[in-house]
Amino acid sequence: MKNIKDLTVKVTYEVGLGDLEMPIEVYNQIIKADENGDKIETMSGNRKYEEAAEWLSQNIQERDCMEWKAEVIEILEAE
Repeated sequence: MKNIKDLTVKVTYEVGLGDLEMPIEVYNQIIKADENGDKIETMSGNRKYEEAAEWLSQNIQERDCMEWKAEVIEILEAE
């Protein structure tokens, strides 16, 4: 066994959704974010695309993912 003091990992997953109904404001914000190359922040206190972030948070669950990746950001060994 190896003792680790700290491990930080960035996990990214992809979800495909189909046959959806969404409010026009959500649709417009998703299109605007896509056109501007912006990310839709779901956890930040200052969300640029508030309605889209809320809708995505309510309609996407990690268990729906098709594929996920883990990227090690930092690993520190215990002394």
